[in-house]
Amino acid sequence: MVTRLEFRLRFELMSGLHTTGDRAELWTDKALALDWHKGRKPIVPATSIKGWLRENAEKVLRSLGQSVCDGSRPSAICRSRKCLVCQVFGHPREKSPLIFSDGSFDETLRDTRTNVSLSRHRKASYEERLFTVEVAWSKTFEAKGVGFFSTLQEAKQAAAILWLSAKAGFALGASRSRGLGWLKLKECEFKCDGAVISEEELKALVNTWRGGKDEK
Repeated sequence: MVTRLEFRLRFELMSGLHTTGDRAELWTDKALALDWHKGRKPIVPATSIKGWLRENAEKVLRSLGQSVCDGSRPSAICRSRKCLVCQVFGHPREKSPLIFSDGSFDETLRDTRTNVSLSRHRKASYEERLFTVEVAWSKTFEAKGVGFFSTLQEAKQAAAILWLSAKAGFALGASRSRGLGWLKLKECEFKCDGAVISEEELKALVNTWRGGKDEK
């Protein structure tokens, strides 16, 4: 019997956020991604959220002593035996059991920021290399989705990894090194077949990966 996992992650934004869309905007080099239905509201694409959470999961699980693959290198992806990250987020040869929705903001303001291209080699700005980036400003942003797992234990394990990943991340989207996309997890909710998974259950699962030490 398949177990259905529902999850909701709400983040507090501490700066503006930018995720590049596929549209053209007058006087703007990098326009925001907007909702596909009406094209009016800024969103964070589901693929960006999933990739960001996977990256966080790899880092934090390694810090807990778990052996996980490197999703940024196709040659390093799991083949026969899947690591914890690939079990939850999938890999090129196997689809993820998770389905993410596009992230949404509460009330949003949009403006345009002007930046200058920098040379990492010279550690100086390029001449005549100004570009503009559209930025979304909001108090909070929410990510949610569902997952389908073979067992209740697998679903709870996925919830624990999502929770840990969301807590570990500090910036999302483009221009993070320029101060955009800074955030922190404000609240979250996980349900398996309608039953809420408590934070104590999530902590207990994390403790099995970190040698029994308490999760703070």
